[in-house]
Amino acid sequence: MDDDAGLFRATFHDSPIGIAILDEVGHYRDVNRAFAHILGLEPSEVVSRNFAEFTHPDDLPRDIELLSQLARKEFPYYVTQKRYLTSTGEVAWVRITVTRIEDAVRTPSQYFIAQIEDVTEVRKAREALEQRAMYDALTGLANRALLMDRIAAGLSSHADRATTVALIFLDVDDFKMVNDSLGHEAGDHLLTILAQRIQGAVRRGDTVARIGGDEFVILLEGVRGPGDAEALASVITRAVQVPVTISDHEVVPTVSAGLAVGEPDSTAEDLLRDADTAMYSAKQSGHARLRIYDTKLREIAVSKLEIEEDLRKALREGELRVAYQPVVNLLSREAMGYEALVRWSHPLRGELLPEEFIAIAEQANLVVAIGSLVTHEACDFLARHRSFAGKVFINASPKQLGTASLAHTLEVAVSESDVAPERVCVEVGEAGMIRTSRAADSDLDSIRELGHPIILDDFGSGSGALATILDKPVSGIKLSDRFTRRLGDGATGDKMSRGIALLANELGLLAGIKGLETEAQLAIAIHHGWTIGQGFLFGHPVHEAELGLA
Repeated sequence: MDDDAGLFRATFHDSPIGIAILDEVGHYRDVNRAFAHILGLEPSEVVSRNFAEFTHPDDLPRDIELLSQLARKEFPYYVTQKRYLTSTGEVAWVRITVTRIEDAVRTPSQYFIAQIEDVTEVRKAREALEQRAMYDALTGLANRALLMDRIAAGLSSHADRATTVALIFLDVDDFKMVNDSLGHEAGDHLLTILAQRIQGAVRRGDTVARIGGDEFVILLEGVRGPGDAEALASVITRAVQVPVTISDHEVVPTVSAGLAVGEPDSTAEDLLRDADTAMYSAKQSGHARLRIYDTKLREIAVSKLEIEEDLRKALREGELRVAYQPVVNLLSREAMGYEALVRWSHPLRGELLPEEFIAIAEQANLVVAIGSLVTHEACDFLARHRSFAGKVFINASPKQLGTASLAHTLEVAVSESDVAPERVCVEVGEAGMIRTSRAADSDLDSIRELGHPIILDDFGSGSGALATILDKPVSGIKLSDRFTRRLGDGATGDKMSRGIALLANELGLLAGIKGLETEAQLAIAIHHGWTIGQGFLFGHPVHEAELGLA
């Protein structure tokens, strides 16, 4: 018996699994080294103390009840997971099996033996997996999966209440410019700052989620209607619009916001879709806007989707073609070039102008394919009319610059058509030119190095134009027709036209003016110093066959 007792003592103390013997009121009568190690103590520091001293307060009531039931012989043992507080204050998760033993010789006659297995690392690994599954790794906010669960739960819990839930869908304005100009690390830094600001601006109980690159969604619960939600959205957007320094640059972030309020028959998918639709409408209206969802927005969104689908088909089936509008020498009125303008011969809606589909093409990332088509067709146009010594002007979207490499597209098109690069002018709108990324600027430099003149289109329609001329590889400008319409006013319109023409000529830039429709406008434009121009006075965009070129 003494040998058996010695063997038990050795096994007890040397076991890699924690073992403890407790009396009927929960005091430790003996513990082994493995269990004491879990607590960060020596065995002597644990013996005689009550298990309640080391048990997490949230687990203690349950543990006391389980031990009482075991003492009353309601079951022979129990197995559970619990938390201990270690000597350093950290939490240790364990899997514990507690068994009742009786001793007819000793007093007290009832003891409990506990086998304790440390599962802290297993719990941490599981919690990390759950964190990755339900939370955004960069910001720590809820992700799409958790958001959808909470929207569904919120809609359900408000089904029979006077209040409802609402979603605010936020998209960071010009975030791509921050990423492209300052780098992805700077972009991530900005996102984490915005996440903190949004989280700090919402009420307790609201959910903030990041569901895309620069897209955040806030779930508001207990709102009485759009007015409540709009007021909360205003608080959030104001919190966002505080200047922040990113990579030594001051950035004033703004967001476009869409708001949708839950209806009795709404689903989580419906509500997110509607808030997203409202946000895109706000985005199209300009920066830092809020739009509340209504059914008209949905109808517009469906219409846009139909146009997008038709446009993809148009690209496949050759429904897009190019029309040419003359660009003339103002003194001689002779065509020195033609602007290549895309047209869509829609099988049901007839001929569509760019303003009816280009914005949708931009959103759907189809503008690069359309631009490539126009570029190749314009170069082929020059190749087909070798006797024409002038130029073609093609319009470039900012999306064609940078990663899409318009320079490469031009190089291929010019090579295949065997035309001189200087005869293919690239027009970039002023608004797009001002907001170019580093990659886009590099693409512009490459285009200039290939020999293509770069024209700043719609000059004067935005802001920062003078800086753009100095900073970008620009060969010429085309004055916005908003100035043309004011020619002859004897005031600001004439002064601006005269001053900009003088500036262009002094800098050796091609000085072009758009939108000329009358002889009076033409005479004033020449007097101000403009050398080339276009407008209905000289001809509308027409099919190539109508130009009369050899």
